[in-house]
Amino acid sequence: MNKQLKILVSCYACSPYRGSEPGMGWNFIKTLSKHHEVHVITEKEKWEKDIKKSIKEENITNIHFYFIKKKRNKKLRKIWPPSYYWFYKAWQKKAYYLAKQLDIKENFDLIHQLNMVGYREPGYLWKIDKPFVWGPIGGTQNIPWRLFPAFNTYGKLFYGGRNIVNTLQKHFLKRPRLAAKRPLSTLIAATPDIQKDIFKLWNQPSEIITEVGTNTFLEITPFKRQTNGTLKIVWSGQHTSGKALNILLKSLAQLDSKTNWELDILGIGAETKRWKSLANKLHLSNRCKWHGWIPKDDALHIMKNGHILCITSLKDLTATVTLEAISLGLPIICLDHCGFTHVVNNKCGIKVKVTNINTIHNNFKEAIELLYTDEKLRKQLSVGALKRVKDFTWNKKIEKLNTIYSKLLDETTNYS
Repeated sequence: MNKQLKILVSCYACSPYRGSEPGMGWNFIKTLSKHHEVHVITEKEKWEKDIKKSIKEENITNIHFYFIKKKRNKKLRKIWPPSYYWFYKAWQKKAYYLAKQLDIKENFDLIHQLNMVGYREPGYLWKIDKPFVWGPIGGTQNIPWRLFPAFNTYGKLFYGGRNIVNTLQKHFLKRPRLAAKRPLSTLIAATPDIQKDIFKLWNQPSEIITEVGTNTFLEITPFKRQTNGTLKIVWSGQHTSGKALNILLKSLAQLDSKTNWELDILGIGAETKRWKSLANKLHLSNRCKWHGWIPKDDALHIMKNGHILCITSLKDLTATVTLEAISLGLPIICLDHCGFTHVVNNKCGIKVKVTNINTIHNNFKEAIELLYTDEKLRKQLSVGALKRVKDFTWNKKIEKLNTIYSKLLDETTNYS
């Protein structure tokens, strides 16, 4: 697309200095501004300071920000976490009223509902009579019930309740369906599974653009591990039951005694104590290093010096650590679901089928043993990882987004 458009983006979370949703929002918008005039509605209290600092430092001129403060009740959220959506919905209404005023003044070519990525809250900008894009969309997936033996009692209750509520919301929430089925619109799914859900739920096609990306390419030459040398395994994430480090620990306990390995564990959380106790019970403690939360550069250094990254998440989209790992030439062993199905291929990792827990333990064990005994394969996957990450640059995402915009505008012209 050569024509510069004037685009309004609803981006609730946006920061150049954060990861996850805020980082995703910022990178989409900043890269998009290389091609178009971008107007952004975002939350004031959390992001205004970061955004203004970065605009000044980088001399950014093609993005116009509009800040709306969201009301919060931290005490209520501790008692009832879903109360977050009450205040988020109110913020989205304010964004809609502002957007209507801005459109009268600016006459936007199209409107994009960018984040948060969860399908439950599509905002209200789809009501404005302009071509509309929504996505990346996430959150539709339930955790397969056959994976529930991996949870403790709290996890079973929490994620079991989430599965039930999520199923009801997917089928009965009104606004997501209205936004999805709106004429002259395009939906973007964050993963292939969500793309299938969108078609099943709303009978609408969608494109796939993962919610995470990278522009970081390091000059890395994959190194060969010495025969019978220690296999350095890395695991990274919040220590919550949904991240399921216990799956990896139980798999490691089944390894052949001749396998020489050590595990670097990054992160901390509610499950840390329980997982440390499990590692001790399985006689793995002397091989595990618990780093807690450390500065990002230190975490990347540990990953860079590792040999494989294991991802055991039971509930995720794509996870930033996935792209961080392959950008460092780190082959990945993961479950074949969520966004990992899309990012990890047989050139950069090994995907374990989502079967019953005991089979998963065994298949993780076999994948680790394979990469321990076959260094040639591990090195091939390392080279493949460095190539694979180039498919997920922010520039490539915007190239695809430009194609989506162009096609939608052509449909709008023909429709009118």
